[in-house]
Amino acid sequence: MQLIMIAISAYAQEVKMPVLDIHFDAEIVMNMPYANGSMKLTDEEGKVVELPAKFKTRGATAQQYLMKPSLNMKLRTADYAEEADSALLGMRSCSSWILDAMAIDRICMRNRVAFDIWNEFSKLPYETNFGSRNGTEGRFVEVYINDKYYGIYCLSDRINRKLLDLKKVKELDDGTMQVRGVLYKSGTQSILNQNEFAYNEDYTACVVEWHNAWELSFPEDYASPEVWKPLQDAILKGSTREYVKKYFFLENLADYELHVTALSIEDNMGHKNHYFSIRNINKDINAEDPDDANRRRIVVTPWDLDTSLGGNYRGDNYNGNYTVWNIIEVAKNAFYPISVIHDDVTYQAILKQRWIEGRKGAFSIKSVNQKLEKYRDLFIKSGAWQRMIDRFGVTSSGPMLVEDLTKEISLVEKWYEARFHEMDQYFGITDGIENIGCAPLEIEHVVYDLNGRKVVNGQYGKGIVIRNGKKYFVK
Repeated sequence: MQLIMIAISAYAQEVKMPVLDIHFDAEIVMNMPYANGSMKLTDEEGKVVELPAKFKTRGATAQQYLMKPSLNMKLRTADYAEEADSALLGMRSCSSWILDAMAIDRICMRNRVAFDIWNEFSKLPYETNFGSRNGTEGRFVEVYINDKYYGIYCLSDRINRKLLDLKKVKELDDGTMQVRGVLYKSGTQSILNQNEFAYNEDYTACVVEWHNAWELSFPEDYASPEVWKPLQDAILKGSTREYVKKYFFLENLADYELHVTALSIEDNMGHKNHYFSIRNINKDINAEDPDDANRRRIVVTPWDLDTSLGGNYRGDNYNGNYTVWNIIEVAKNAFYPISVIHDDVTYQAILKQRWIEGRKGAFSIKSVNQKLEKYRDLFIKSGAWQRMIDRFGVTSSGPMLVEDLTKEISLVEKWYEARFHEMDQYFGITDGIENIGCAPLEIEHVVYDLNGRKVVNGQYGKGIVIRNGKKYFVK
């Protein structure tokens, strides 16, 4: 009980951080299956939520650092038979949560800062009950596991059907089940041989092509070859710009590319760490009603952003030594479908315009620094950072930490300032004024909507269109 008393005394600190006390009867090992237990969450004001829950270890790299394990937490009913939703710390009500240990991130905030930037900058191309949010939401907490202190974690929700407003599986009149919404996650370890096309035993994972493997995040209970067909068609048959413009949202793709590029997220531009989702695979992409067609189009959602802001997957980039992935190299190594559309004039115009907008908002130096400093102050002023240093020390064997968090954050800010100016240089922006060149003559009178679709016979409608590589708002 001594360690718990230390956390309680910490409430006398200038700033308070929520405390999550979890218990389960299992040894923390790699691939630990779900174990029944309980959670007790005390917020900054002393309000307590206690619920039954079950826990398992999670992550590929994260499971190499079990001295500070990342966990999946599922809230349950008293008999553990059913899910139990709860709106923890003011976040959306759900039953499935992530406890991210951030063991390879020496400042314990890169993933959260990067998602905060993404959520501010980019929205889903349709309305949802959650403000069209297309990324996770999270809060920092101090965690105890079986009465032992484990330091700062990020408690976050998940990318799932409910967040993205994907259609549930529907029972038809003949009793068969029709899959509608789908959610594919890039990267999996459940198929060992990824040299050729393959499924795992229950069709919840698929190698679509050489070393391009995916997991079916929804609907796992109705996995089949037919459920994989939309993804397979896109990757194996959709290698033209026309296909990408038809089946994807170009602004969503541009936002993702800018996010990965501006924050130099080296672990996210290959075949891993993002989602593809379709709201309803049964809708007709050629439907006259654009809302129906849009429900068949593919949305990209980021995942696992802990190598952002100069970090890497080993945690050995710190004290001013950070990864800088050359911007041109990011473009050259882009994943599908960005690799197909990247050199398209319409896409390039959207990409540049979105940077012009982002550099004044979520990607501005001031905005990024504010996010870093907000969490820095929370960690230090609550006393949590020092408690974690006292618990783990600063070692090369992990979890990865720095003793002087203030100094490290200032160096990360310096890194981002340089990256910001590199982005401006790449897009030809100097002194805050963008230099927009002339569009090629062959598109002089061609107008596109934001999804890269050609506007026919001047039928613009209302909203934003692209003409001559520039955006215009039509009232």
